[in-house]
Amino acid sequence: MATVWTVPDDITRVLLAAPGIRDFLTNAEGSGVVSDPKVRLAEFAAVVGALGNNAGRTFSTVRDAAGVLFEGPAVGGVVVSDALRLAVMRVLTAEARERKPAPNPLSPRVVENLGLYVYALRDPRNQSIFYVGVGRGNKIYSHDWDALGEAGTLDSESVGDPDRDEARRAWIQRIRDIYAAGHSVDHIVLRHRIENAHDATAEAREAVHVVTDALRLLERGTGNPILTNLAGEPVDLERRAMSVEELAVQYSASPAPQLPVPGALVRVPAAAHRSLSAEDLYEAARGPWPAGAAARNVPDLPVIVFADNIVRAVYRVRSWNQVGANADQLFRFTGEADPELEAAFVGTRVTPDRAGLKVWPTHGWVQRLTTARPHGR
Repeated sequence: MATVWTVPDDITRVLLAAPGIRDFLTNAEGSGVVSDPKVRLAEFAAVVGALGNNAGRTFSTVRDAAGVLFEGPAVGGVVVSDALRLAVMRVLTAEARERKPAPNPLSPRVVENLGLYVYALRDPRNQSIFYVGVGRGNKIYSHDWDALGEAGTLDSESVGDPDRDEARRAWIQRIRDIYAAGHSVDHIVLRHRIENAHDATAEAREAVHVVTDALRLLERGTGNPILTNLAGEPVDLERRAMSVEELAVQYSASPAPQLPVPGALVRVPAAAHRSLSAEDLYEAARGPWPAGAAARNVPDLPVIVFADNIVRAVYRVRSWNQVGANADQLFRFTGEADPELEAAFVGTRVTPDRAGLKVWPTHGWVQRLTTARPHGR
């Protein structure tokens, strides 16, 4: 059990409401406090900027927090007085946390499906990527095991040159800090099943996809992405970066049973989030969808909801309501969960080929009213 300090997400509001901060800004007393209020305000503004850039981040020691929040480039070279440092540390949330366990090895089946892969390690405290590598087997976990002195590099294979001593020391320290703060490393697979390619254009395009997915991990929100490539949805949805844990779920899952006909499948990316409630999942699954008249006329149409190729829920449609203008032809359904179908399908893996497709459509709606394959497939 260790004490950690967390920067609140609404740090500016918290600071302005803190008596210690108000005293610092209005009084010229305290260790190293200058009498000029403009200088004190400059100190405060510099620290607010550093705190805002680290909102949500946790620190395992006061020294670590000071190095990131009050010194050097973080505050633009401004000298932060002891009085302001103390006032800020008093408003950071302090709590005791237990260290998270190191990750368990991947199953042989998952290792086989991953093949050669490119991966990134991300610090959950501020969503920063601190390492990118390539490997096979459990290489993605080997850094954690090495830093924590557990399990060595079990069933892992490095590709390319080994890390420099300086780089190794850097990621070891970062990983130890993450675990000491009560968190664990985010393990993201950027690309897997990588094979030799001889097409220069294809290699260049793949490089763009990998870089885009890596930058996607740094985006704090999805409403207005900084990287304009992320506007809308990517075409290669099945190949985008995702956590190795989610990939393990996919490759460990059994294939879905025979899909019901007539029926429909809907892709709801938000359904992959474990924090999503049953009510929120149902609201997201309802649409609106470009459901055709034939599908809407099927009594009790079964709708299979999936995300990242894993079935998350199954509903029976009782009615449809049109949404928006007539030209849009979008519809939202009202229905209820089907316990029998959910028992058979939830947690199983469904891929586009099961519906006679090469890739899932970007709009997310797939209706199967006959067993015939789509035209041209």
